[in-house]
Amino acid sequence: MDKFDYCNSIIGFIKWHTGINFQMCAKDVLKAYYDSKGLCFVMPDYYGGDFKNDGWVEQDAIFYQIYSPTRLKMSLQKDIESKFNEDLEGLLTNLKKGKWNGRIKEFIFIVNTFDNNLPPDSDGVFKKIADSLIQRFDFNFSYKITNTDYLYDLLRDIDDIKRLESLSAKMNVRNYIDPNAITERLMIDFIDEISGKINDRFINPDKSPNEYVRVSTPEKISLNNLEEKRYEIENILVNLDVVEEAVARINQDILFTNKFNRVKEYIIERYNKESVGLSGIALYDKMINAVLDFSANKDAKIVPAKFLIVYIFDKCDIFEKEKR
Repeated sequence: MDKFDYCNSIIGFIKWHTGINFQMCAKDVLKAYYDSKGLCFVMPDYYGGDFKNDGWVEQDAIFYQIYSPTRLKMSLQKDIESKFNEDLEGLLTNLKKGKWNGRIKEFIFIVNTFDNNLPPDSDGVFKKIADSLIQRFDFNFSYKITNTDYLYDLLRDIDDIKRLESLSAKMNVRNYIDPNAITERLMIDFIDEISGKINDRFINPDKSPNEYVRVSTPEKISLNNLEEKRYEIENILVNLDVVEEAVARINQDILFTNKFNRVKEYIIERYNKESVGLSGIALYDKMINAVLDFSANKDAKIVPAKFLIVYIFDKCDIFEKEKR
């Protein structure tokens, strides 16, 4: 198991908790992170009254408020705005009275949005609330409204994998980790990496491409009844060095030591399943859709998805092989 397994499983476990359970899970992540940096994160006892402080780092005067609604409401934006205003005002009131050393440098408001993004703050309401309270209480500090992505980034920044292993064991999620599993985050990260390389090729067309050594022959396209897609496949084949570059970059990431292998094995497994009832163009399109199933924005991902499928096609891991 690598860092990805631990980070992904811990966040997957945390995001389905609400109320005080979510708060305690977030505390464990924050404590593990700050311990790894030689700092001390403390969460006051909420039973005795936390004075609007769900956790803080005294040395750096960083304060956290952690909020997970029992269910997502249609008025989530208003709900978060109200909670943000209430908690920040309460914290500043207590700081003004000398509580928590009477100083603040940063305020971080973590909201559990489950599998959703934070609602857009198109009207800048949070800035208006914060600016008003900063002026009223005469404090100068930065602030952030975020969700579990923030906790995920902290986990990624922990270099000692033993800390992550200990944290997953504490949360009782270690035994549920499948080291070969494919997840939405893993697939999208890899597709984004390919997309970035394609964009770079488009922006810098004069840049000399790395040489890609083609494995398959033109006969493989005919053999698999893909003549209608020949032009598309051949055009992708001559540019497959962008996928090679993406794979090389991924392989350098210590967080995902076997990321590409998981992606490849997933696609091979899906091919073996789909090829029982499909062939030709239908099978080719089905395999591209198997990659796009991981993305909510399919139109933006379709080109790198095609590059990935053609790359694995060329390596002869999927579709019938021509006779040599």
